[in-house]
Amino acid sequence: MGKYTNRSLLILVSLSILSSCKGEEVNRYFADKTIQYELDFPDTVYRNKLYDGKIKYTSALDTIITTFGDKRKNRYTRFIMLKTKTVDYDFNHLKKVAIDSFGALDNRTIPFYDIKFPEAGVYYIDGIINDIVTIDTVSNSGKVQEDYLVRFIENEIRVTHKVIVIDK
Repeated sequence: MGKYTNRSLLILVSLSILSSCKGEEVNRYFADKTIQYELDFPDTVYRNKLYDGKIKYTSALDTIITTFGDKRKNRYTRFIMLKTKTVDYDFNHLKKVAIDSFGALDNRTIPFYDIKFPEAGVYYIDGIINDIVTIDTVSNSGKVQEDYLVRFIENEIRVTHKVIVIDK
């Protein structure tokens, strides 16, 4: 597996598990040991008007791979989101009800499009940045090793942004 040993992967997976239990705060910018992000979306918008936004992020998984689409080390990052009037629920409930999904362009930017709110009032964009790396342990010759495994590393963080919706 190159310069990464099983011990360093175990440490990274442990950090991932521990960090997935955090992130219940409402912040525009949040940083923990696995994902740092900044959400770029207006705080105040007009009712029934379409808006685009983006998330600028960095991840601890950048130390493994920074590109997308490699056959042996594959990475996929997405933002799964929901527009809601309340955020009085936990992370696991959010994972079940989030309906919109937007994929990252690269290891720094996740755009999201066509967000609109039907009524005036207070809303939240509530979602999860889900960053995944899979590492295929097939040897360079293409032959399957006896202890063939695919390593799966996942980091997640909750992203919540308050939006005031007004009439024109």
